Amino acid sequence: MSGPLLTRSRLRRAVPWALLVLLWFAVSAAVGVLGFANDSERVTIGAHAAQVSPTFDGHATLDLGAVLPRLRIKSSSPANLGVNIDVQETDASNLTDLLNRDALIASQPDGEVARISQVIREMAVDNAVAGAGSGLLVAVVVATVWAMLGPRRRRELFVLLHSSERRVQHRAVVVLVAMLITIASIFGPGQMRTPEIQPTGWRPLAELLPELSFDERLKGVEVASGFSTTGGVGIIRTAVQTYERSTEFYGQLKDRVQLVGGRIHQAAEGETVALLVSDRHDNIGMDPFAAEVGRIAGAKVLIDAGDDSSSGQAWEVFSINSLAQHFKNFKVVSVAGNHDAGGFIEEAMRKNKFTVLDSKPVEVDGIRFLGDSDPTKTGLGSADAPGDETTTQQSARLAEIACSQPAKEPISTFVVHDPASFQDTATRGCADLLLSGHLHRQVGPETKILEGRAVTTFTNSTTGGAAYAFALGYTLRRPGEVTLITYVQGKPVGLQTVTVELTGQITVGTYRPIPG
Repeated sequence: MSGPLLTRSRLRRAVPWALLVLLWFAVSAAVGVLGFANDSERVTIGAHAAQVSPTFDGHATLDLGAVLPRLRIKSSSPANLGVNIDVQETDASNLTDLLNRDALIASQPDGEVARISQVIREMAVDNAVAGAGSGLLVAVVVATVWAMLGPRRRRELFVLLHSSERRVQHRAVVVLVAMLITIASIFGPGQMRTPEIQPTGWRPLAELLPELSFDERLKGVEVASGFSTTGGVGIIRTAVQTYERSTEFYGQLKDRVQLVGGRIHQAAEGETVALLVSDRHDNIGMDPFAAEVGRIAGAKVLIDAGDDSSSGQAWEVFSINSLAQHFKNFKVVSVAGNHDAGGFIEEAMRKNKFTVLDSKPVEVDGIRFLGDSDPTKTGLGSADAPGDETTTQQSARLAEIACSQPAKEPISTFVVHDPASFQDTATRGCADLLLSGHLHRQVGPETKILEGRAVTTFTNSTTGGAAYAFALGYTLRRPGEVTLITYVQGKPVGLQTVTVELTGQITVGTYRPIPG
């Protein structure tokens, strides 16, 4: 018959381990929480560089500097967790341009909210790991010292401590009093002085601008009281009006997609649908519309043919963040356009786990892709600058790769930004479907039969409704287009365009079968 499970000897052996675990947890929690509370990260948010730091006030607070007022909105995070965003420099040339950018980005904030949440999560994980390491180090040091002393030396120390117990108590009292005096000298003077400036007061944005109507999101925004608030009412009013015009136009598109959903070709059994976008040029307002078209069609893949930005600057990664958030359940295949040159956009694509085509065949969801980013570099309003190769050279090089593929593994879909980069592959008939953007107008679909193989070329118009290289605004500058591509066993079998007109009405194109 076995003895009792819990005995005094077992308890005596378990207590040191339990104390070590408790010590590890206490140190880990203290170091982790203190580190997290004092952490910050410099990131790009919207059109600005910004310093993001966690708080415990339950609000997301936006500090816009000395001229504009601070804004805050309640956070939905647990444990009263909040965030402070210290907005810093921007490359905007004037205040009007800056406000328009910020207001338009704020009208579709999902990508930036997801980016900030990701930064806070990364801070929490980093500090939790640092805390756990610190706790482990302290526990190991304590356990090592305990073991090095040995039972006899520990008994001697206990006896010595016990024999001088009253003296130790007196010393402890003296030390405690000294600590209290030190703490009081450090913190006391600041508490005794009357504050020159009262704590920040907050008032609802709707109270500041009673003549304007507000959507549910803006109703929760509060503005810090002070001169910058009252003196900047005109600036705030302009930003709110821009925000409202943007949300009114783009906010209606998602509902309108549902009204025409019966005319959108939907994925049947055995079919895979991909959604093609191109030339968004920072117009994230079109992303919810495009995502809704993809949802109704049952699309699983997003094909991005480039020019997501206008000048390839670091601040424009908000465009990629928005795309990643709205298509987070899609597999994304992308190339960068000539206006995306500079490395920031491609880096953001890879960071968001897009499959960025780089001259190597790759299979995504059963579809075999080949393509590459545009070699040309073009800024906003500037002339083209040559890259490592011309589009003519790129076309010839990619054709060699496409045409060298085994007969059992042909290229199904060829994706580039400029149609000039797929001409050689199209002429030699080495891909089923060749896609591009760049022209801001639709060209094709055009199918030719080459040596018994059907080769279809198609150039998508601008998804962002861009005129030249600019599309960020509270309305479209020209119709915005997305294209649905249907595949069966990895081969393209049909195309259908869905277009937003300048009026906000949606036109669903005829479903066009692609010859096999």
